[in-house]
Amino acid sequence: MCHDGAALNPFRGRKDAARMSDEDKFLFDTNGFVVVRGVFGADDLRRFHAAIDAHADRIHERKGQLRLTANRTPLSGDGVTGRKDLAGFLGWETPHREPFRDVLTHPRLLPYLHELVGPGYRLDHNPLLILQDPGSEGFEFHGGSTLDSGEWNHPLGYQFNHGKMRCNLLAFAVHLTDVKEGEGGFCVIRGSHKSNYACPAAIKRYERAVEHAHQPAIDAGDVVVFTEATTHGTLPWRGASQRRNVIYRFSPATNAYGRGCALASVARIFHPIPVSNVDRDVRSTDPRRRSLRASQVRRERVAERVSGGHDGRAGAFDTNVNFTHRSLSTFDRVSFQLTDELLAQRSVMNPPYHPRLNRTVVAEDGVRAIEAAPREKHKVDFDRAVFKQDYF
Repeated sequence: MCHDGAALNPFRGRKDAARMSDEDKFLFDTNGFVVVRGVFGADDLRRFHAAIDAHADRIHERKGQLRLTANRTPLSGDGVTGRKDLAGFLGWETPHREPFRDVLTHPRLLPYLHELVGPGYRLDHNPLLILQDPGSEGFEFHGGSTLDSGEWNHPLGYQFNHGKMRCNLLAFAVHLTDVKEGEGGFCVIRGSHKSNYACPAAIKRYERAVEHAHQPAIDAGDVVVFTEATTHGTLPWRGASQRRNVIYRFSPATNAYGRGCALASVARIFHPIPVSNVDRDVRSTDPRRRSLRASQVRRERVAERVSGGHDGRAGAFDTNVNFTHRSLSTFDRVSFQLTDELLAQRSVMNPPYHPRLNRTVVAEDGVRAIEAAPREKHKVDFDRAVFKQDYF
């Protein structure tokens, strides 16, 4: 019997589960974005900024041909100051990586991920920190539901079917600094995620119909949740101090747009922690929980071998590795453990495949990882006989 339904809706019927509010559902479906207020507090923001400042030497400014705008255009700013980019923070040393990793499974943001992308959501792109100094250029409007040819832009698609919204690529803009109305920064054409026509070039360049471009006022700690099907861009920065904004993009369990995140060494980013106190699920008397946790630990060990160790010297994580029964049996002795939180964050980094194939998904508390619908043993045994591996 197929159990797609159970795998795609593991939290169905849970009355205690956090959900998107009716107001946020209406606003997101109408506008293509919603602002989630006060996700991160003052202490969180200090951690973000301390981490960024400690890695300021890794910031790259877009100069010359790397600039995102043409001179003397509405989005070019002062014509000199380029946008600054910084990435790689998920793999920074502790404690600097932790605030960025917390975004992946944050309980305030999980309702939006589960509602708009679905259980088993995955991190699709390498996250990016955007920094704008006063006078910095903006970025031409992009994304959108329709290609320049007029065809549907399905990799970014937004749909509403059978009472559910679904985004093929969902973005979080985590604002680390205040943005007042009229200062610039993130800007969106409301409702464009439902447009059936290509956005004209003059509108993308912010030369015409500018009254339809909305730049929301946002406080530090707020998160803008938007579908990439909504045409959006960045206005030149007119604020008095540097603007900082972290972009994350997520896709459904079976989708992939970006390539960089899938090829990154997962073992290098989420490396195992030596056992200091035995994980409760490995000790559990429940055989399913014990088996799940043990199998995850073994997979982490396999990933470590594939990537060449914790520092990733031998190369990138191979997403095509088959974690077969035979390969896992090599690592039967569990000598490393993952905390619940790390296991949940690690599950977001999995390559695309259906939740029914024993995919671990982030539980609604944002702390645990669970199997949405464990696959029946007789099916796994049959696949081993036919395909010589655990999964078709």
